[in-house]
Amino acid sequence: MPDKAWTKGFPFTPDAAANQLLADDGTAFLIAMCLEQQVRSEKAMVGPYVLQQRIGHLDAKKIAAMPPARLDAVFRRVPALHRFPGMMAKRVRALCAVIARDYDNDGANVWHDVKSASTLNERFKTLPGFGEGKAASAVRILGKFAKLKLPGWQRYASDEDLPWVFKSGQKLI
Repeated sequence: MPDKAWTKGFPFTPDAAANQLLADDGTAFLIAMCLEQQVRSEKAMVGPYVLQQRIGHLDAKKIAAMPPARLDAVFRRVPALHRFPGMMAKRVRALCAVIARDYDNDGANVWHDVKSASTLNERFKTLPGFGEGKAASAVRILGKFAKLKLPGWQRYASDEDLPWVFKSGQKLI
């Protein structure tokens, strides 16, 4: 697992604090990837930061234990965390249950002991809210931005499949 000192945040939103959270917190990164569906990338990627602001934490075990109606209400609070807040609240809750149960309540443990990109890709595909494309994008993001250059990471997704990149608050085209 890379040392956190290498990064100054992921470049996926115009908000530096949201980007730093994605880089520093594996659970935040996984929640963002879960939300990366049918919304603009920066909306999905800022989602964990907004969720943390609304509930005071991103503790996977606590999120998984939240009453579904309460988490649903958090997702629906204006502005909604996602275009489909009810469905995404359910998916994030299910994702957090897996993180809590299988990965010692730390999303970064999903990739902590992995030795190859293909193994990581397969592991991502077992997570709620992750399919082929999302798993491949997650492998590429960690290889490109987190410097988790597992053997074969370049084969997964392409730069065009990744969330938009922002520099100095501006989206790069």
